[in-house]
Amino acid sequence: MAVETYTILPTNKYNRPPPPSTIALHGLDLLNPPIQIHNHRFYHRPTNTTSDVIHKLKSSLAEALELYPPVAGTVQANEEGEPYIAMDAENILGTPFLVNMKDTPYAGDTEDLSPRTVMLLPPSSSTLAVKVTQFSCGTIAVAASIHHQVADLRGFLDFLELWAQLARGEAVDFTKIPDDWSHNPGRFFPGLISESTVPTSPPPPFMVLPAPATGPPPFLLAPSEITRWKFTKSSMERLKSDFSPSASASASSKEHKSDLWISSGDALAALLCGVITRARNNANVARLQGRSSLESQTEEIAMAANGRDRSPLDMSGRYFGNFNTLWSATVSRADLSSPICESGSRVALAIRNALNLQLSPEAIAYKISFFEAPQNTQPPGRIDWFADIILTNWCQFDLQGPKLDFGWGKPFCATAGGGSVYPPGYCMMTQEKDSGDVFVMMTVEKEGADGLKADSLLNKYATPVPVHPSC
Repeated sequence: MAVETYTILPTNKYNRPPPPSTIALHGLDLLNPPIQIHNHRFYHRPTNTTSDVIHKLKSSLAEALELYPPVAGTVQANEEGEPYIAMDAENILGTPFLVNMKDTPYAGDTEDLSPRTVMLLPPSSSTLAVKVTQFSCGTIAVAASIHHQVADLRGFLDFLELWAQLARGEAVDFTKIPDDWSHNPGRFFPGLISESTVPTSPPPPFMVLPAPATGPPPFLLAPSEITRWKFTKSSMERLKSDFSPSASASASSKEHKSDLWISSGDALAALLCGVITRARNNANVARLQGRSSLESQTEEIAMAANGRDRSPLDMSGRYFGNFNTLWSATVSRADLSSPICESGSRVALAIRNALNLQLSPEAIAYKISFFEAPQNTQPPGRIDWFADIILTNWCQFDLQGPKLDFGWGKPFCATAGGGSVYPPGYCMMTQEKDSGDVFVMMTVEKEGADGLKADSLLNKYATPVPVHPSC
């Protein structure tokens, strides 16, 4: 059956205060090129008819767009090249809503379920796109993608959860919806940011270029191979125990235990970074521009972090934009290259120490000031960063929870898309809350893929899963 395409426009039902006609994007928004965040959710057959399901999804989406006006806008750029979200009537073009009825049964996530598959969104693209697919077995996939310069995953989920709430017919709690759409994260760090706060040097991992970058570094454009891995709850517990520095400390050690504590996330990050480093070393992967030099004897690890949890003020439901307070750690290449737990524990502790130092409220406030300082932002595009390995941890988010129930049950599976293109040296971690199992998507240059899959330490804790799991 041919794909049917609809255009969903915001309703005018709730008589909310009119939003601003434009929102200037913050430096934290512009850390990302115009890429997408994908969210694919899979539901068992509803009891409602398909036409009723589609009608409810479209009507509730139109209401959600009214309550989240930036999602209905488009990203534009002014004459100085400064990007902003246009939300005036002329730029409310509507959200593409695609419907596809497949004559085949559900067999896992695939690229054709996505509403759009381009890597970089062209100018004036819709902020949101949606595709609903029903398989012959009755399973329904609701796939959505959002312009990453408009929102991060937390903001995207806030919108998706509101959409699901409206579809369930529940009353809206307007205190959970932002009343200030400006991208000004500094207001949540009172007393730590002022006009007199002048950053004296770039916070890691950032730098200020003499002229705007003309494109991403070459290593980010190298072809990569995607692998997916499952860590059970018990294997995660074992990994943390094996990688904990305190586990190897003697009983008579006078070291402070708090200085040796690591989280299971630290242990997982240390393992994954070691796996990628060893795979690259064994395959003699070329160190393209944008990676650490061979002489440095260290690797740079960068990891996205949700700054909302570290604000002095409650930001829950009050900020819609990107608040990825990216942090980095400089780690010994020798430790990363060694497939033993003692080396992994040193990497995990280095990650924990960097996280504690760079994600304090004071450090985040300094980072916000850095991104707002005119000497760094004019002309746009001069703030840059590099890393050998990039990590994204979504384990704190429940991608299959009851808040994403459209009225016929919560999703039985959720993914970040079935056919996305990722650079080499990238990992994305998600967690299935019901089981506690962690799923990792990991990439490496194609020549290092065989070595990655055979890594002894990785296979000690994880099992491979298909590229397109059927959940």
